[in-house]
Amino acid sequence: MTIPLKTCLAACVLLVTASSVHAAELAPHQAGYTIVLDEARDASIAAVSGQVVLGLQKVCEGWVQQQSNLMNMHLPSGDVIPQSVSFSSLESGTHYRFTAKVGDATDGSIMGSADMPVGGGAGRAVYSRPQDATFVLPPDTLFPVAHTRFLIDGAKAGKAQLESHIFEGAEVEGAKLLVAFVSPLSGNAKAIIDALGGDLVRRPGWNFHLAYFDPADQTGVPLYEVEVDLLDNGVALRWMLDYGSFVAEMKLGKIEALPPPHC
Repeated sequence: MTIPLKTCLAACVLLVTASSVHAAELAPHQAGYTIVLDEARDASIAAVSGQVVLGLQKVCEGWVQQQSNLMNMHLPSGDVIPQSVSFSSLESGTHYRFTAKVGDATDGSIMGSADMPVGGGAGRAVYSRPQDATFVLPPDTLFPVAHTRFLIDGAKAGKAQLESHIFEGAEVEGAKLLVAFVSPLSGNAKAIIDALGGDLVRRPGWNFHLAYFDPADQTGVPLYEVEVDLLDNGVALRWMLDYGSFVAEMKLGKIEALPPPHC
C-alpha cells in the first residue's frame, strides 16, 4: 500500500498574500508530531506509527518550510511497510519554490517553482522534475503560507466557510480547489494545549475541515479530506488524515520557537 504523497503533504503543508495589512502573524517554529491509528475501516491495517517533523522558518526572502515524515503501516501478518516523505519550500510573496521526495529514490523527486502576478490574474507553475511540465494557476491561487493566513484571517472574521485554490507542488499537477469549514477547536486539541503549555500553544484557534477538489471535476466529490486544529499563530496541534481504508491522527508532542532572521 502506498500513501499518496499529495494527501500527506496537503495535511502538513497548510502553511490575502504575505504583504496583506491584516495578515495573521505566524510564529516561526519547529514541531514534532506522532502518528497513530485512529480508525481501521477494513482488516488490511493492524496499526500505524510514525513521526513528523515540521519547521516554519522566517528568512530574509520570505518563509521556508521543511518537513520530514515517516509513517509505518503495520499489517496483520506482522510485516511493517515504511513510507517516508520529505518536502521543502521557499515562499516569497508571489514566488514559490519547492522540492519533494518519496523514500530514497532520486527518480521519485519533484522540483519546480510557481509565480502569481503582483497585479492579479492567472499564475504559472513550472516543474523541472520528474519531468518538464507547466500549469496555469487560477487568479485566486494561494501558496501554503499565504493559505494558512487566509484560513486564520477568515476564522477571525467569523466566517464558517472559506474557499480558494491552493498550490503546493506535492504532485505534478496544477492548483486544487480547497473548501474549508470552520468550527471550534476539538476537545483533543484543547488537551494538547493543557499538556504542553507555553506561549506558542496557549492561544486561540479553530478546527478546519478541509476538502480538496479537482477544479475540472464536476461531480462535487472531493479528492481527499483533512481535519486540522490550527492556532492563530499558524501552529497546528493535530491532524486527522483520511486514507480511505484507515484514518491516522497526527498529534503535536513537542515544539520550540525559531529565532527571527538578521536581515
